[in-house]
Amino acid sequence: MKRLKWIIPLILAIGVVVYFFVIKPKVDSRNIEFIYTSLEKGNIESIVSSTGTLEAINTVEIGTQISGTIKKIYVDYNDKVEAGQLLAEMDLKLLETNLLNAQANLAVSEVQLNQAKEEYDRNKILFEKGVIAQQEFSNIKYTYEQAKSAVQAASAAVKTIQVNMQYARITSPISGTITERSVEEGQTVAASFATPQMFIIAEDLSKMQILADVDESDIGYIKNNMSVRFTVQTYPDKVFVGKVSQIRLQPIQVNNVVNYQVVVDVDNSKGFLLPGMTTNLEFITESAKDVLLINNSALRFRPSEQLLKDIKPVLERKAKTELPDSIQPIFIKAISSPETYTPSNYKKSLPSSIDGFFYTNAQGKTDFKFVEIGIKTGLQSEIKRFLDGSEPNEQIKAINGIKSK
Repeated sequence: MKRLKWIIPLILAIGVVVYFFVIKPKVDSRNIEFIYTSLEKGNIESIVSSTGTLEAINTVEIGTQISGTIKKIYVDYNDKVEAGQLLAEMDLKLLETNLLNAQANLAVSEVQLNQAKEEYDRNKILFEKGVIAQQEFSNIKYTYEQAKSAVQAASAAVKTIQVNMQYARITSPISGTITERSVEEGQTVAASFATPQMFIIAEDLSKMQILADVDESDIGYIKNNMSVRFTVQTYPDKVFVGKVSQIRLQPIQVNNVVNYQVVVDVDNSKGFLLPGMTTNLEFITESAKDVLLINNSALRFRPSEQLLKDIKPVLERKAKTELPDSIQPIFIKAISSPETYTPSNYKKSLPSSIDGFFYTNAQGKTDFKFVEIGIKTGLQSEIKRFLDGSEPNEQIKAINGIKSK
C-alpha cells in the first residue's frame, strides 16, 4: 500500500507531462482556424519618394557694370520681355561730365603731340647734319614718344566713358519673364566690388525643372529618363509628371545624411506651376501591369512551432525539387539547424528574389509553396511564377494568420 501511495502520483505526473508536451501540441496544431488572404491580379509600382523645388530651366541675373543712380525702370514683376529690350537706365549726368573732361584731356594731349612732333622733325634734320648732339636729340625724341602715349591714354579714357554710357542702358540678354526686381528708381548702386543684381529673368516658364534631393540609399535606383510623379501643395488633387534628365554626382550632406541632386524636367505649358514651389515626388523605379499579387502579410506570416515542425518534411522535399541548385543546399542546411529553423528565421537563407507562403491544398492539408518574387512594395509583392511549375492563379488563398479555437 505504501508503494501505491507514491506510484499513483508519479503515474499522474508523467501523464500530465506527456499530455502537455506530446498530446496537447498535436491536438492544438489540428484545432486551429487559419486567416487567409487572396492572391489577385493587378498593377504594381516600386517607387522612391523625395522632395524638391521647382525652378525655371534657364534663369539670368541682370546687373549693372557701373555705379550710379537708377534714373528709370521700364519693367516690373511678371513682365514678358524680349532679347535686347530696355529694362532700366542709369543717370548719365556724372558720366557726361566725365566724358567732357576726358575729351578735353584728349584735345590737350593732341596739341602737345603736334608741338612735340614739330620739335622732333626740326631737330631730326639738325641732328643728321651734326648741328646738335646725340643727348639733346634723344631728349627731344623721348618727349615726342611720351606725347604719343599720352594721346593714346586720353583716347582710351574717352572710349571707356563712352562704353560705360552704353552700360547705363540695361537691356535683356534673353527673351523671358521678369521673376524678380531688386531695385527702385532713384536707388544708388555700387559696382566697385561686385555686380549689383537688378533683375532675374526666367527664359521659358512653360518648361521647368525640379531639383530633388535623393538619399544615398535610394540614388542607385534612379536612372535617366525615368518617369516621375509629383504634387504641389496648392493643387493637392492634381498629379503632375516629369522625367529625370540629370543625376548630379556632387554629394550634398544634410544633417549628416548624404544626398544627391536629381534634375527632373517638367512640362508647364498650362502654367499651373510657379518657380519656388515645393514638390513631393515619386520616382517610378519599376512597374508591372496585370500581374499576380500577394499581400506581404502572407509572406511575413509566422507559423507556430508545432506547425513549423509538421511542415518540415514538406519543406525538405520541395526544396530538393524546386529550389535552384545554388540555393538548395543552403536552405536545407538552415532548416536542419534548431538555431535557424524557428518561426522568425526559417526563410532567412532564401535570397530576396525567392520567397514562400503557407496555404491549404486541395486535400485540405496545410502546404507550402515556393515562389519567385518580382516587384515588391510595402503592401504587396509580384509573384512571377510558382517554383513547382504550376500555373499561377487567383484561386489559391495564402495563410496570413491563425486563430486558436
